[in-house]
Formats: sequence, C-alpha cells, structure tokens
Amino acid sequence: MEERSTHKVDSVLRRVLLFALLVFFILIFLVFKNVSLKELGQVTNPLWFLMLFVVTSAVIFLNGIKFKLLVRAVKGNISYIDSLKIVLSSVFASNVTPYYAGGFVTQIYLLKKFDREISATLVAISYTILSTIASFIFAIPFLFAPSSFIAGTRGKFLLSIILFSGLLSAGAIILMAYPEKTKKLIIGITRKFNIKANTDHLITEVDNFSESLKFMLKNKMDLLILVLISVASLFCSQMIGLVSLKAISINFNFYDAFITQVASNFIASVGITPGGIGIVEGSYLLLFLPIAKEFAPLQTFLYRIFSFYLPAIVGGIIFYRVVGTLNSDLLYK
Repeated sequence: MEERSTHKVDSVLRRVLLFALLVFFILIFLVFKNVSLKELGQVTNPLWFLMLFVVTSAVIFLNGIKFKLLVRAVKGNISYIDSLKIVLSSVFASNVTPYYAGGFVTQIYLLKKFDREISATLVAISYTILSTIASFIFAIPFLFAPSSFIAGTRGKFLLSIILFSGLLSAGAIILMAYPEKTKKLIIGITRKFNIKANTDHLITEVDNFSESLKFMLKNKMDLLILVLISVASLFCSQMIGLVSLKAISINFNFYDAFITQVASNFIASVGITPGGIGIVEGSYLLLFLPIAKEFAPLQTFLYRIFSFYLPAIVGGIIFYRVVGTLNSDLLYK
C-alpha cells in the first residue's frame, strides 16, 4: 500500500514538473520571439542581476528569522538553519500543490520531526496569519494613491485588485477575532445553501486560527517585530519584479511598476494551479506589457525564475534531503 501511495505522489509531482517545464519553454519561446540574442546581451545589466539574487535571498532569510522567532515564542528550540530548511521545504511544497496548501502541511510535519514537543500547528497557523496581516498592511497605503495615476482605467483596475485583497485579508482577521460568530456563520451558510462540507473540520480550523491569533496578541512587542519582518519580507518579494526590470535596462515609473507588481502578486496568491503555474505567468505578462512592452516576456521569465523556479528547486532538494524515504504523500493530504 505504501509503495502504491508513493508511486501516486511521484506521478503527481511528475505532472506538475511537466506542466512547469511546458510553461517555462513557452516563456522562452515568447522571449526570443520578441528579443534577439544580440539585443539580450545589450540590455542585460550584471549588477542588477546580482541584486535579483540579493532580494530573493533576503525574502528567504527574513522568513527564516520569522519562523525561528515563532518557534521560540512557543518555547520550542530549533536552530536557525533548521528554520531555513523548513521554510525552503515549505516553499517547494507550496509550489507543487494547488492553492499553495502543501506548505502549511510541510511546516507542521517538519516541525514535529525536529522537535516532537513543539506546538507545530500553532506555529504554522501563526506564520500564515502574519502573511495575512502583512498583506492587509501593504494594501493600506494605496488608499492614498496619487489621483493622477488612479484616474486611468488601468490604475483603477490595479487599485481595485489591491484593495479587494486588502479587504479579504481584513475580513480573515476579523473572522479569526470572533470565532463564535464565525462558526455560526459557517453553519448558517452550509445549511441555507445546502453545501456539503465537513463543518466539524471547518469549526476546528476556526478554533485553531483563533487560538493562534490570541497567542500572537499576548506579547505586543514580539507581534510588532514579527509583523515588521513579515512586511519587510513581502516588500523584498515585491521588489523581485522591479529589480528584474532594471536587470534588462527598462526605464519605468516606480509607482506605476510597484502598484502593478503588488496587484499581480495578489492575483498570484489565488494559486488554483500548483504554484500558480500558468496563471501567474499569464497575468503578470499582461499587467506588465504596458511597462516592459516587447521585453514583457523576458521580464516575466526573470521574475518567475527568481520568485518560483530557483526557490522551488532549492526547496525541493532540501525537502528530499530532510524527508528522505519518509511518507512524502503528506503534500497531498
């Protein structure tokens, strides 16, 4: 039975890999359809390419620090290196599962592997909550966006995406803050619309998220530090797109490019396909087409290399080194 389960997971991973490679080669085709090798050499800026590695590494290192601090907050004891291993492994797991669901499961699994006494679910949920809070904070400044940019149809569209995502983040936090009302809402909706759902499981999840939020609110200074790290990590993640523009010598308006990047990241967070493969590339290319023009496929390619492919490859190597021959179908539970 175990062999059959592992074979099934391996086949799923192979399909994800083939899908990722297909999208990868389509991007390469689009790149060289618009840009020649000679032009590519002329526009490439080595210093900004180095900066791509710097901002990508900063995202990973900041998330490692955040994870380490969360573990310490629940009286756990794992090294910073182990925190990095868990973060990178969860990046890989997120990128090979729909809705990035595998990352959460992997964090819990590996935390228990490193420290059996730790409250792994509390840490993993708190990590997710911090990302939600950071997204909400990121959306707030755009309420005061310059009217000259918002006046355009494109600007209003991008701003509406960001504000909608901010409202979703705020709504999620409110639902966690009032668990009893949330549970009544879930039960009411499932009954009224005759939705077949495991309400017991949903109610348990509401309790878990609510307890994690209460836990984080106990120490306001620790929460402030964790939120600041989360916001810094999210900012560095957004900067990967802008630095990729500089890496191919594209001149751009910072505000225009930044709001486009933030909006595209919010679209990517939907993640219907594993790692958002196909959806992210398509939406990103279309949103940045007015800025990068014929270089939009190249910029999209660079963005995905540094935000998806490289972290996923490194995370995949670490995942299999840590998990080894253990039951790897945990990704698809």
